[in-house]
Amino acid sequence: MRIKFFLVVGFLWFFPEMNRSEEPDTLAFTLQQAMSYASQHAFQKISSDYDVESARKKIWETFATGLPQVDLNGRYNHSIDVPVSLLPAEIIPEDMRPPGTGPGDKIPISFSTAYDANYSVSVSQMLLDGSWFVGLQAARVFLEMAHQQAEKTEIEIREGVARAYFLVLAARKNLTAFEENLKVNESILAETRALFENGFRESMDVSQIGLLVRDAQKKILEGKRNEEVALAVLRFSMGLKEDQPLSLGDDLGQLTSSAILGNETLGNRVLDDHVDYRMALTNEEVQSLQLKNLKVQYLPKLEAFYTFQKTGYNDQWNLFDQEWYKAQFIGVSLTMPIFSSGMRQAQVKQQSLALQKSQNEREMTARSLKTQYLTALTEFNSAIDQYDLTRESQELALDIYEKTRVKFKNGIVGSFELTQQQGQYIQAQINHVQTALALMNARINYLMAVGDL
Repeated sequence: MRIKFFLVVGFLWFFPEMNRSEEPDTLAFTLQQAMSYASQHAFQKISSDYDVESARKKIWETFATGLPQVDLNGRYNHSIDVPVSLLPAEIIPEDMRPPGTGPGDKIPISFSTAYDANYSVSVSQMLLDGSWFVGLQAARVFLEMAHQQAEKTEIEIREGVARAYFLVLAARKNLTAFEENLKVNESILAETRALFENGFRESMDVSQIGLLVRDAQKKILEGKRNEEVALAVLRFSMGLKEDQPLSLGDDLGQLTSSAILGNETLGNRVLDDHVDYRMALTNEEVQSLQLKNLKVQYLPKLEAFYTFQKTGYNDQWNLFDQEWYKAQFIGVSLTMPIFSSGMRQAQVKQQSLALQKSQNEREMTARSLKTQYLTALTEFNSAIDQYDLTRESQELALDIYEKTRVKFKNGIVGSFELTQQQGQYIQAQINHVQTALALMNARINYLMAVGDL
């Protein structure tokens, strides 16, 4: 038994990788890399690819309706009660009439057998149908709309990834500041305790600084939770596994600096190429084609057909040893709409209104995009101003806090004033990170407004 134990321990010692689960590798992404990755792997992207592929198949489906259609039909029938017909007795020879049958009587006669079967092969070919030509145009427009919807979905994916990326960076920047503040407070607490033990500080000062330490620890816990939540949102937005370790290659300060520098190149933009406007144009085209399709319903439809059929009869269930009788048909079928009690006319009028509505929505979209552009540009410039103000406020609050800390060490001010100035500095730090986050979100809003995300 002991030998087996040592063998197992020795095996695990020499092959430690067999005793631990595989840890996923850490993936590193800059903001652009994260958005590019999500554009290929996000759940919404995969679904939009399915929609595009389905739209491609729709084109062939519509085209195939104008090609020859071949159908095979078969039927096997057992008549439990064979149908009969009544015939005048006069047309039946006297020697074949039932006894007692006279002139004016009806004689039941069966023309069917107990079993019959048939199979047929039919071929049809559309010769003239205006709906088919309109349907081909509509299918291509439907594919174009699917591509545009996929493009819009990709923009929304990139937007979600960017906002989640900013949240992670903001949480980490706050967490770094809280951790540095905790180290400072712990150092001050140690110094204050030493001074108290030598009679140079009151016990209240020790307690007050202890509260600062506890508050810093609380903020660190909150910051870690915020970071984990933001990372979970980012992983989902990118289409990553829930436990995938991530390393972010950009920092909030670098991104905000780039955004502010990019502000110098902003100006009026042409919005006709915006995906929302192109989708509105495509929707107008769809409504126009639907109106055209309703109008061609007034035209005749012509179809050619051919049918080959064989039928067998027998009073026994086995029909395969009997002779089967052949029949063939060839011809054309013409459908000419004449009168629908105003139904088609009402449909055309409804679709005309739908077309006018789509034209109005296209104009509304153009106006809305221009308004969004002006609003986003104004909010972006305002966010830059707010960011600059909070940066200056943070620098001033830090300067006041550091000077107060020096005075506290020298016994010039008390712990209450130190606590007050530290709280002011921490709030200035939080405000600065929030305005940086608002600045980056305003930048995203601007890029979406001009269709450059």
